[in-house]
Amino acid sequence: MAGADNVGICAFLWKFCSELVSCESSQECYKRDHICVHHHRCNSYPVCYPLSMMNETICPLQSNEIKFNKWNQFGRNIAGGNGKGSDLNQLSHPRGIFIDRNQNIFIADSKNDRIVQWKINENKGKIVVDGNGNKTDQLNSPTDVIYDEENNSLIIAYSRNKRVIRWWNQNQQEILIDNISCWSLTKDKFGFLYVSDTDKNEVRRWKIGEKGEGKLVAGGNGRGNRTDQLNSPRFIVVNDEQSIFVSDYNNHRVMKWEKDAKEGIVVAGGNRSGFYLNQLAFPQGIIVDDFGRIYVSDTYNHRIMRWYEGGKEGEIIVGGNGNGQQSNQLSYPQGLSFDLQGNLYVAEWENHRVQRFDLIFH
Repeated sequence: MAGADNVGICAFLWKFCSELVSCESSQECYKRDHICVHHHRCNSYPVCYPLSMMNETICPLQSNEIKFNKWNQFGRNIAGGNGKGSDLNQLSHPRGIFIDRNQNIFIADSKNDRIVQWKINENKGKIVVDGNGNKTDQLNSPTDVIYDEENNSLIIAYSRNKRVIRWWNQNQQEILIDNISCWSLTKDKFGFLYVSDTDKNEVRRWKIGEKGEGKLVAGGNGRGNRTDQLNSPRFIVVNDEQSIFVSDYNNHRVMKWEKDAKEGIVVAGGNRSGFYLNQLAFPQGIIVDDFGRIYVSDTYNHRIMRWYEGGKEGEIIVGGNGNGQQSNQLSYPQGLSFDLQGNLYVAEWENHRVQRFDLIFH
């Protein structure tokens, strides 16, 4: 802890380092639920750490054994789960999801052509973007969404109309990128926007507000399975070093492209389509935590897997019990997200729901 000698806290890190703000000069945090600590992996200066991430059970006394997180194998419905439909308590084929600091869940409700917002423990959602068509203020099968807290706006990808838009409200929108078969998008701590293009089999980067074709950062060498190629890239994430992780859908693998690299490396799967622990089958949503662990929606195996970079095989963390509607089953999982407490959220394509799997410790 900053300002103290030989005093610390026991906590886990589920937020990215870029989300932790520096402490004030008095070594205090302006938010009451934060504490000022030295976290040299994130910053050489003290940062404000959320108290919600403190937990003494993670590092019990008199034990040097490394503890790995686990999740309850039985999820609970957080959104949807009432059959396919367009009512406010329903979803239709959800894809990308995003959870903000207040645990609001934004969902790309693709077949309903809308973005919906759900709050924790509520039994229905709120439509925040609705429409069907080609106008700027209408959506057509959105695939991914992020909430930009700096500008209090949503950034939405919808591939059918081949554009990325920024949405403030019904009366204020703008087209950020046009004529792109976008599937997924993400922002890094420097304000760059990354978008995957399933037609051109590449990922490009833009400074928000810039026009033009952007900078190629992954793929772009035609459709294929070489390490400098992608085949229908889907979801993407970027770490603090600006390395890009891509779910390479038709190659059944997850690729990592380091900043300015000319080719990527396989960090999950890559052994053709299959159900063995060294295989993936049409991967979709991915998360990479600050320890480099890769979480991936193994879509056609109806499970979520965790891989360690350099590992020969992954491990099943939830699902893997067949395609079904039970709380311990998944059906074609898509987008993934963690909340501040490390609970795992999974959007399910065929179950028309978002499930939450609570973090536990062992």
